[in-house]
Formats: sequence, structure tokens, C-alpha cells
Amino acid sequence: MFQTLRSRLAFWHALIFAGMAVVIFVIAYQTVANQLLASLSEELHDTAVEFSDLYRTGGIRDLREEVASESLSHDGDRFFARYLDAAGNTLMVNHPRTWTHPLPLPDLQGVALQWFDIIINDGGERARMLALRSHDGGWIQVGMSLQTYDTQLRQIIRIFVWSLLVLVLVGMLVGWLQVRHVLAGVDQIRRTAMEIGEGDLDHRLVLDRHGRELVELADGFNTMLDRIQRLLGEMRDVSDHIAHDLRTPVARIRGMAESALMTRGEYAPDGEALALIIEESDRLSAMINTMLEIAQTDSGVTTLKKQTVDFSGLLQDACELFLPVAEDAGIDVTLVAGEQPLLLDGDAGRLQRLIANLLDNAIKFTPRGGRITCAAGIVDGWIELVIRDSGSGISDEALPHIFDRFYRADHSRSTPGNGLGLSYAQSIVRAHGGGIEITSVYGEGTTVVVRLPGPHLV
Repeated sequence: MFQTLRSRLAFWHALIFAGMAVVIFVIAYQTVANQLLASLSEELHDTAVEFSDLYRTGGIRDLREEVASESLSHDGDRFFARYLDAAGNTLMVNHPRTWTHPLPLPDLQGVALQWFDIIINDGGERARMLALRSHDGGWIQVGMSLQTYDTQLRQIIRIFVWSLLVLVLVGMLVGWLQVRHVLAGVDQIRRTAMEIGEGDLDHRLVLDRHGRELVELADGFNTMLDRIQRLLGEMRDVSDHIAHDLRTPVARIRGMAESALMTRGEYAPDGEALALIIEESDRLSAMINTMLEIAQTDSGVTTLKKQTVDFSGLLQDACELFLPVAEDAGIDVTLVAGEQPLLLDGDAGRLQRLIANLLDNAIKFTPRGGRITCAAGIVDGWIELVIRDSGSGISDEALPHIFDRFYRADHSRSTPGNGLGLSYAQSIVRAHGGGIEITSVYGEGTTVVVRLPGPHLV
């Protein structure tokens, strides 16, 4: 879920938004709670002072009447009042029936104003009490249930929770939209880079309304593309010139050798030498063509002619083609492939050369009486080709260099070849977006695994 930068930024935006909202709420909640409690305390203090003044002027009788009136105004079960004489004897009390827990007495020798926060029943209801010393040394106690206070705080919390959910959703939406807008230019750069990776070097970035930073990045990206395209064009020209300069003399040498070979007469050149010249000329031409094709494929100069290809069919055709060669060499070739076609978008000609190169290598380095197994199937959503032989294998020293151009291990120098087969195979696989791996045990055999992406099952 959080693998993309867009989702991570949106998540952190919402998280910070919610965190700030929580901090603001805690401050506001504490402020409101303190204000409500201060207001209640002030009301209790004013009531106690009023009762004290009334007791001084009207005695216990007027005090009792005022307490009864005050109790009615607070629904009876919320207001407590009591008068104690200087000895601590109760002369008047208004005790709500829901206040079932014992209530504290003032410290008769203590300060003239004493506060108490208590639990008044088994339901956990809270109350706040005030004890005020009267003019005759007695004590007037008044108390108020905090039920209304707690109810108001719960309502505030409930409102905040819903508001927080709305704020988080809005924050996520706003964050997503902002991140989407900011990353729109980055997405365009990514798409352009992917198109360039596929060989489209003519595409350019236009980011006029995405901020100066992205516009400058786009300008730098376009400048880099211009230079890359210019360098590739120069490389293409150099490759064409090299190919022309090398092919032309090779073709002339071969032509002259053919003409001399066809000459009849007393002074005709040695036919065997001329045939060898023709053979080496063909070998040199093939080497030049392969080198150019590897360079062009790796650089992206050559565009793959992609079409829907049955990879399983290509493997079967290649095995049938190499089967007579393997039989002559006394090698058993086994093909393991399902009846279901393995369809992918690829260049059929290059994929044929890929399979041919790998089979040719396997046959070349497998002794008489050996075996070669070719298998193709789908593994983890990829088309996988496995060619395993029981040949001479590759040493640990040579294995890291087998894809280097012109590299040939010591035991392979006696066999025909130019050291370009595996390099060309690797360039074909990479051009198709796949990978190739080779594992080997010296003296026991070699396994080549090719993975190509994007199969289409039918």
C-alpha cells in the first residue's frame, strides 16, 4: 500500500494533519475543562458566601429556606448543603438521595476555605464541595455534582472524534491531490524515461506549469537527451563507416580468392589455400556483423521488430534443426515443453539466434555420449528457458567472464568460435527486458537459464 511515493506522502500529510488536530484539541479541551471547572467553583463560592451572609442576618431558618430553594433550582439530586456548628454538629443538611457515599467533614481547625473533590456513589459520579467558615465559627458546606460538567466534556470529546475523522479524510484527500499535482511532472519524466529506454529518443519533456524546479529538471533532461541522441547518431555513423571499411576489403579478398580458385591453367594457385582464404573471409565477415549487431542492440540503436511469438515453437524448431548435428556427435537431446504455446512480444529472428547460440554452445562442449536437456515453461509469471548439458563445464575463474566479448576459457580455445556467442545472447535477452544466468560445475556440466517477461497465456 505504501510502496509508492504518492501514497507515502499522502499518508504522512494526513498523519501530520491529524497530529496537529489532536494537539490543538488537547489544548482546547484542557482550556475548556479548566474554564468549566473554574465557573463551577466560582458558582459554589458565591453560593457559600450568599448562605453565610444569609445565616448571619436571618439565622438557621432563613438559611434552610434558601437551601431548599437552591436545591429545587438544581433538580434536587445535584446540590448538597450542610451547616455545622463550631463543634462539628450538623444543624441543617440538604442531602441528595443519589449521594450514597460518606461525605467529608471540614477540618474544624483548618483554613476558612476548604475544597473537596469526591466520588458520591457506586456509579463513579463525581462532585465538588466547598466548606466556608461562618461568622460564629460554624461551617457552611455546599457541593455540586459534576455530572453536567462530565457530560459536557464527553460531548466535546465525541464532537472532536467525529471532527478528527472528517479532518483526517479531508487531509488525506487534500494531501493526495497536492501530491498528485506535485508528482504529475515526476510521472511525466518517468514515462518519458521509460519510452527512451524502449528506444524512442525523439520524445521531449514539456513542464511549463509544474514549478521552476521541475521545469529546470525538464530542461536539463532534454539537454541530456539531445546529447545522447547526438552521440548515438555519431556512433551509428562510426559503426556504419567501420562496417563499410571492413566489409569492403574482406569482400574484395573473398572475390579475388574465388576468381583465382576458378582459374584454370598451369599457373593456377593452390586450391586448398584459396578455399581457406574464402572460409576465413566468411568467418571475419560474420564476426564483424555480430560485433556491430551486439553494439547496436546494447545501445538501443537497432529497434526490435516485435510481434507475438510462440517461444515454445521456436525452441522446438531449433531442437529439430540441431538434432542431426547432436546425433552425429553422439549426444542425446531431450526437449521438455508443454503443449500450450508460450506467447510473448518479441523479435522472432533474434530469439531464434538466441536459442541457436545456446544450443550450439551446449553441443560444442558436450562430449560423445553426453546429454542435453532443453525445457521451457512459466515460472513466477516469466517465460523461463533452461538448457542443461553434461559437458566439460566452466571453471570458477572463467565463469565471471563468460559474457565478455571475445573471451574464451582455456579449454574452449581448441573449439571453433570467436567468443561472441554468449555476448550476443546476453544483448538479445536484455533488449527484450529479460535476464540470463549461467551456473556450472567444472567437469560435470553447465546450466543456462533465460527469463523473458510478459507471457500471454492462451
